[in-house]
Amino acid sequence: MNIKKLPMLLILSAAALSITGCSDRIGMAEKAMTDIRNQPAQPIEPPPKAELVEDFVYSASTQRSPFLPPSLVNIQGPSTSIDGVRPDITRVKEPLEQYELSQLTFRGVVISPEGQQYALVQRPDGSVASVRVGDYLGLNDGRIVEITPTQINLIEIVPDSRAGFIEKPQSLVSPIS
Repeated sequence: MNIKKLPMLLILSAAALSITGCSDRIGMAEKAMTDIRNQPAQPIEPPPKAELVEDFVYSASTQRSPFLPPSLVNIQGPSTSIDGVRPDITRVKEPLEQYELSQLTFRGVVISPEGQQYALVQRPDGSVASVRVGDYLGLNDGRIVEITPTQINLIEIVPDSRAGFIEKPQSLVSPIS
């Protein structure tokens, strides 16, 4: 045998052994799958019985909401339901009242030379309008009550479940924090 052919012979024999090892593994896997397929089907357990849950009565509805900033709580008062709350249908609608709040984007705050604070609100068409405390936004008569560097807080007048209206706090938050 030639010494130069010896490394090539070793490589070929190692390759043949590795292929044989693969076929044994594949054969073992096929045999195991056949054994599993030939076993009888296992019964499925029935689902657990549904438990009846008692109705939960929320008793803290008269307390302050933990999700409201304190500035809105003071304006809103102790209860969200105020007798006689109605939208003013004689009031002339402002330009930003034709959009839903979700369509408007709060872009920042500007202070005039006189010290008046204005919030910049971007419309869906990309144009920007300035608003101040007391102006209205959104479809639900949302009156601006506070402007902070990160959001505009307003009170909306929305229908309640008893065919009346309630004042509901809402915020237009800056997308950049």
